[in-house]
Amino acid sequence: MKTLLSIVLFCIINFHKIIFAFVPSGRGEHNAVLVDKKLYFHGGWAAGEGYAPSQLFYLDVSKSFTILDISLMPWTNLSSISGVTCKTGATACADETTIYYIGGWHCGGLVSKFNTISLQWSEPTTSGSIPKEEIKFVHCVILENNIYIYGGYAVHKMNILDTSKLFWSTFTSSLIYSGTHFYSATLLNDSILYIGGAFHSLDGCQTNSNQELPISIYNTNDNTWRIVTTSGQIPTRKCDHASVYIPQHNRILLFYGVDDITINSLDTLTFTWTIAVILNSGGPRRRLVRHSATLIGAYVLIAFGFYLTDEGRITSSDIFLLD
Repeated sequence: MKTLLSIVLFCIINFHKIIFAFVPSGRGEHNAVLVDKKLYFHGGWAAGEGYAPSQLFYLDVSKSFTILDISLMPWTNLSSISGVTCKTGATACADETTIYYIGGWHCGGLVSKFNTISLQWSEPTTSGSIPKEEIKFVHCVILENNIYIYGGYAVHKMNILDTSKLFWSTFTSSLIYSGTHFYSATLLNDSILYIGGAFHSLDGCQTNSNQELPISIYNTNDNTWRIVTTSGQIPTRKCDHASVYIPQHNRILLFYGVDDITINSLDTLTFTWTIAVILNSGGPRRRLVRHSATLIGAYVLIAFGFYLTDEGRITSSDIFLLD
């Protein structure tokens, strides 16, 4: 009788877990940040609906999981935490414990903080040369206590937030970078590598006079810019894509984007482009934009975004893993 009762209770408990398990809905324009084996997702937009529900949650990547059924992945919803505000099209950077969410369209402040240890959300007040609301669809890079954010809608300047003082400073240059948003940014030692982007719209993806994709490098030590010449299978343009840096191979992978279903690879030592050869099927079959790509060990996890079709944008709830 006790054995039967134990089996019944086990079934009831696990049935309850399955029925009431949190499953994130599709979204694009979100942020995904890895901190201590937890991949935190925040924000996002559902096409035709508005801000995506459940604005803060994480995937526990310390546990094994399969992407064949998103409902069985180890998700945890944190949206009920006091003070969590909505954002879409923002940028996010993290130190060892704290994630900073900056810009985008939002229902809170320009800057939000989330402490992953205390699970506290806050909207800090900043000072200095506070940026206006142009910081949308950009990417930040954090180096020591400084967060670097380039551009915004038609804004050619570098905004720097000192996280220890919550103080903004600005650097401008005569060099005009090829795109001010929808680019990718990668920290390489003390420099930031910027690839692709647009000025005003999805139709504004930039190329140079030779129809080659330009790359700019910003040196954080002396606040100088330079253009890098690349070779190989150079993309004609790259816009609204996602990217990851593979340090052990000195390589940046760029995933998809406007009018693009390819994975481009850039060697950061020789600045040579190649097109990654994928050994099996299983990735996106349609143009994917405003998605996220995160390096987790030997895998890249690509999450959510919008599929571009002739009829418009379709919100994706898909998760992909690339070994």
